[in-house]
Amino acid sequence: MSDLYAELMKSEPGHIDQRELARVLDRQWGLGPAGLRYLPVGFGDYHWELTDGGGGRWFVTVAGLAGGWRGTGPEAGYADLRAAMETVIALGRAGLEFAVAPVLTAGGQALVRLGQEHAVTVFPYLDGASAGFGDELSDADRRALIGILARLHGATPLARPTAPVRGPGLASRSALEAALGELGQPWSGGPYSEPARQLLARRAPRVGTALARFDELVREAARSGPAVVTHGEPHPGNLVRGAGQLLVIDWDTVGLAQPERDLWMVAGDGTCDTELYTELSGRQVSDAAMDMYRLRWRLDDIGLFLGDFRGPHEQDGDTEEAWEGFTEEMAEL
Repeated sequence: MSDLYAELMKSEPGHIDQRELARVLDRQWGLGPAGLRYLPVGFGDYHWELTDGGGGRWFVTVAGLAGGWRGTGPEAGYADLRAAMETVIALGRAGLEFAVAPVLTAGGQALVRLGQEHAVTVFPYLDGASAGFGDELSDADRRALIGILARLHGATPLARPTAPVRGPGLASRSALEAALGELGQPWSGGPYSEPARQLLARRAPRVGTALARFDELVREAARSGPAVVTHGEPHPGNLVRGAGQLLVIDWDTVGLAQPERDLWMVAGDGTCDTELYTELSGRQVSDAAMDMYRLRWRLDDIGLFLGDFRGPHEQDGDTEEAWEGFTEEMAEL
């Protein structure tokens, strides 16, 4: 997601019963919260800092299970999230110390349902420095991250039994194509519906060209080699520096894909970074796959924004930031 989109979810969710959340945390993890503080961070999911009766701190995530890239319904979303959490647990147990895995419940589960539409996961609370999505990594951290990715991709045999397959298709393609097909009639979901329709109408030829180019790149990238286990979003916002090492968080996007799914976010404009990856992994980096994933990110952002703007919404801090992100992505397409 774009840096603006990635910083949404600032408004505390009124549709999540925090008393029920506290009961689930106590009953399943034995974490009777002395304090539960909402953290206005992240995209798509909701987060709290939990302080237990003994003063321990935990990072609690409540994930939405329907819509977006997680699938068409809560059951598919739950299965996907469970597979992702089981994969990062397997990676951590195999000695990949950078992979921050969820804390298991007393019954050995990685996540627990919260109603029909959400699931709860609990993580250790990390004391360390982190950055934002769009921040620049230092040269040393970028090289360290490339080394992490080479180790991760090399651990594919360990992850294959549980890792979801992350195909190159656009998660929001149906929303994007539906929007393109309905430009001739007004959109009435909320205050940003009509401005979004008008902007898309002006840029429709450019979007169509980008979709066609994306499909060409998918065909080219398919020839670049076998899939590996990837994180999916190894940007600076998902890195924490603690105890002298880089830790990687937010593994709900983990899955089998081309290695460039991770590398396009990390490698600089020159060849040194890709050469380092090839040296460490033994695999050449595909320019077509790099371009494919870069374009896929932008098109998915646009489709997700359009899905929100065509549906019911109000004008608030979140939708104002979404509109800024949408206009930025359309300008840069």
